[in-house]
Amino acid sequence: MKALEPLYAVLNSTLGLAFSIGNEHRYMIGILIISSLVSLFITLVTSRVVDRERMRHIRERMPQLQERLRKAQKEGDSKKMMKINREMLELQREMMSNAFKPMLYTMLPLLLLFSWLRYTMPQGTVVNLPFELPVYGSSLGWLGWYILSSLLVSPVMKKLLNADF
Repeated sequence: MKALEPLYAVLNSTLGLAFSIGNEHRYMIGILIISSLVSLFITLVTSRVVDRERMRHIRERMPQLQERLRKAQKEGDSKKMMKINREMLELQREMMSNAFKPMLYTMLPLLLLFSWLRYTMPQGTVVNLPFELPVYGSSLGWLGWYILSSLLVSPVMKKLLNADF
């Protein structure tokens, strides 16, 4: 932890400001703000790194190939089936490669952020929900609240930025 303390000091002086809003609910609001910033960061990186046109082309091409494969299976044409399977595998590999590109840019910053949050946040309940979640109940710690707020914020962020991947 000693090696990360200078980084934690920078995060405290920047993102730590999110925890100064709202006295009683400051951790709940702070995590909501941070999850919104992280969703914005991931959405922006993804929109810059992923070739949306190529991904759209692959998604449109796959059903066509599946139909051709079914037809070749009915005809019993094994050479045609192998050729179509190779093309499908290549497109799936390309799609997976394209989908993982954003992780190259976001993984380290997110690991550092979560390390700082674990170091900074109090243990125990951060938010009491007005409803019960299966298994978790109605109270969440910082990580549970982060996950829930991210699930709510991320689709909105993608919609606002017109980022359909």
